[in-house]
Amino acid sequence: MFTVPQAAPQVAPVIVPKTPGSKASSQPTSTEGEEGAENEAGGVPWNAIIKTGYIVLFSVISAVVLFVVYLYVTADRGDVADEVQLNQGNEIQTRIEQSETGEKYIKWIPAKNSATMEGFKVKVHHVLWGKVRGKDERGDIIESDRPFVNVFLELANRSGNKFHFKSWYGNVFTAENGASRTAQISDDEKQQYEPILFDDLADLKWWTPSKTFEPLEEGTDSIVFDVPEDFDPKQVEFLFLDLPGEAVTRDGAGKPMGGSYRFKIPRSMIQGL
Repeated sequence: MFTVPQAAPQVAPVIVPKTPGSKASSQPTSTEGEEGAENEAGGVPWNAIIKTGYIVLFSVISAVVLFVVYLYVTADRGDVADEVQLNQGNEIQTRIEQSETGEKYIKWIPAKNSATMEGFKVKVHHVLWGKVRGKDERGDIIESDRPFVNVFLELANRSGNKFHFKSWYGNVFTAENGASRTAQISDDEKQQYEPILFDDLADLKWWTPSKTFEPLEEGTDSIVFDVPEDFDPKQVEFLFLDLPGEAVTRDGAGKPMGGSYRFKIPRSMIQGL
């Protein structure tokens, strides 16, 4: 079984929200003495004035403390919001709808075929509905306690240039417009499933963390997607896969490729049903 932070055997998400700030301790309520009486001769009520000053000062300090706590908490929430903004402008559900309505031309490559951009080819070898198996840091084989969607990819450099590749498993990429992108997968009901990584896995079948592909060199990669425990792959007709082109950089280009490798995967390519 996996041993992961927080609760075993759960898995860690790609983007972990920053832990919200701790709640500020409440201010102690000071005990005030008995209110002083006015001087019989009609003198200035100094005790009342001093008490009022303390009350005003305490109120100001409390307001400042609350404001500082507010800034701390809202700043923390901003980090969490960054997670929500993943794939902004390229949400896979939106792309599916645009391709269905004709609003925008979105080409989903049938998964039995490959897709090539700038000479770098990607092909879906198969999808496995099953437990995730890999090796821990000691080299021992471990597996998850329940099945996930595992996608296995074939990669190939079909050009005369070198390409630098970074795995789609467990990575967040930055698009040219500054948007954060990850691999995405959705079923034909437009339900999206998030990519995940296992903190205690040092090695995963077909996984290539990073690699420089020489001309005509081939390789592999794999991705794991989280799904609800009641997910039934037998009810899925197609899976739609979106892989950020930013995972690939042509040598000397100075920036990643951009765009997406998009595949439409039929149920017949899902093993383990």
